[in-house]
Amino acid sequence: MEKIVFLMPHDGIVSSGGYKVVYEYANRLAKENFSVTIVYPNTKKDHSTSLENKLRDFARYIIRAVNKGYRSKWFDLDKRIELKWVWSLDDYRPQGSCCVVATAVETAFSLKRYPACIRKFYFIQDFENWYYSDQQVFESYHFPMKKIVIAKWLQQIVISCGETATVIPNGFDFTSFSCQSPIERRDKYTIICMYHIDKRKGMDVAFKAFARVYSRIPQIKVILFSVYDRPNDLPGYCDFIKQPTVSLLNQLYNKASIYVGPSHVEGWGLTVGEAMQCGCAVACTDNKGYLEMARDEETALTSPIGDAESLAENIIRFIEDDALRVRIASNGESFIHNCDIDSSYVRFRNLLMTVNQND
Repeated sequence: MEKIVFLMPHDGIVSSGGYKVVYEYANRLAKENFSVTIVYPNTKKDHSTSLENKLRDFARYIIRAVNKGYRSKWFDLDKRIELKWVWSLDDYRPQGSCCVVATAVETAFSLKRYPACIRKFYFIQDFENWYYSDQQVFESYHFPMKKIVIAKWLQQIVISCGETATVIPNGFDFTSFSCQSPIERRDKYTIICMYHIDKRKGMDVAFKAFARVYSRIPQIKVILFSVYDRPNDLPGYCDFIKQPTVSLLNQLYNKASIYVGPSHVEGWGLTVGEAMQCGCAVACTDNKGYLEMARDEETALTSPIGDAESLAENIIRFIEDDALRVRIASNGESFIHNCDIDSSYVRFRNLLMTVNQND
């Protein structure tokens, strides 16, 4: 039985688009009787060595080892998958012949230290320069591993470093999200958006855009969903749902007419695809990740990154022009079916099985 090991950068207790993709692949591998292990580190690479942080790390390690607190509660992982909680990825060593997949920059630095006999893969879902410098990210692309990227813009960055990478676009599970409410019958004033505290997600731009729309069309209702707590001083036209289940999120997407994606940068933008699956007309920024799915005036209306006025105008266009909203939403719902998780999985699995360790 072939063994596949995924190295994660931290625990899986908070939902994440990047983790979701890994979990989707892990579940499918397990169902095909591969031996799958997901490894979570307690301490991050290059973490602080102060006594206070060492004590905090040790306490967290013991507590989560005892109560299995590193396990995901937001994604239904196949019970055949082995989950391992380790002190550090640098010290972890898989046993026997196997494929090991780094899923983030820090995990790639750890994988580099593992024996050369292991088949090594680097699954790149974004240009991860938020904890590492650009130079360190570029350095990781030179490691002797087979690189897999989720988007063409990431492949171009790897190529610019003199390396190669295989593009396997993220896919969507159409059993979880689907268009259940007729697009043309939806309340055109209902908008949905994912709330995030990371500045790169552009929530400041989103709120400025919503305020502009509200000043002209006070009938709007904005649904915000998030893994984070409700922010203070939300406008009265906003509803907030924390950690909705997949079923509830599917209902919320189907209740809304418009999805707003304000991010400055995305590796891919899973929520844009989910919204398209559910029949929302997408108004989003033109970051490279969104543009893998968002074709301006075809599958979405796009606006320059950081431009709240332009984003607001696109939302208003959808509200004031039913024919445009229905056309864009229908095009998006049709287009996104080209991004099927099962097709992406087959390519991912086949690559793991066919690449020689010296490639």
